[in-house]
Amino acid sequence: MSKLHVAYDDVYLDWKLGAGDGSHPTNPVRAKLAVELLESLDPVMVKPSASESDRDLLSHVHSDGYISKVLDKGHCGEWYPDQIHLGEVALEMAAGTIRMYEKILSGEAQVAFNPQGAKHHAQYDHSSGFCVFNDMALAAKLFMAAGLKPMYIDWDAHHGDGVENILRPYRNLVTASIHQGGIFPGTGLKNEPENGVYNWALANGDGDVEFLDAMQEIELLADDIQPDVILLATGADAHHSDPLSGLNFDYPGYRAAARIVADIANKHARGRVLIGGAGGYQPFDHTPKVWATVVSEIYSDISNVPV
Repeated sequence: MSKLHVAYDDVYLDWKLGAGDGSHPTNPVRAKLAVELLESLDPVMVKPSASESDRDLLSHVHSDGYISKVLDKGHCGEWYPDQIHLGEVALEMAAGTIRMYEKILSGEAQVAFNPQGAKHHAQYDHSSGFCVFNDMALAAKLFMAAGLKPMYIDWDAHHGDGVENILRPYRNLVTASIHQGGIFPGTGLKNEPENGVYNWALANGDGDVEFLDAMQEIELLADDIQPDVILLATGADAHHSDPLSGLNFDYPGYRAAARIVADIANKHARGRVLIGGAGGYQPFDHTPKVWATVVSEIYSDISNVPV
């Protein structure tokens, strides 16, 4: 089996949003702890090492004016006051996903993970929902440019609206989001098959049964479209004890859903899966544990298929 690749640098720990005083629900220590939980798999660690070319790639998914506002002025609705360094950290996190895309495309990796990836609410010209640069939408476009057909799967308490919006014009690309209906951002309540958009808006209190019912439908969808690579946003905020949602997912559900992702990847995508952490607001325990559980389960179930 090819080695698991993980994008990480301690600069991720500087991702302190809001006033930066520790009161914001996104605590970046969750990324470090998730990586530590994966150490037994002996992953290949890759530094994001953001470059000017990575900044240029952002123009595939964001307006030049927005990119400049964040990176040159440090201005963003996710923090205050303006801080250029936080813009740089946002670029580093996007670069982590770019590095994982490169490792998969080169054949060095089948399974790749960026714990600070899947900033799925970021929109073309503004930030949203703690997300600044939409790394998963960018990875999808890069894979398409390389001649591959990606499929984007998103399980998170909150609808992956930014990825859906940015990728909607590409009708041969499917986005599939499982989330709680009626909470932020209030979208994702309908399907648009003609645009490759599929949503499962679960009810408050829904748990593993409903989660896996949706995943089985996604597996059938994958059988129909036969993707070449899977992009997965593995949000942990649908866990039953997370403070920001009313869903009741638990570890058996996450493991079973991960096995379905691995089955899809083995059947259609030569085992290629790029994973981003997405949401999760129990940074010292359940969030990193959910992420590591999903990554470990997928990695252990992937067949060693030449790429």
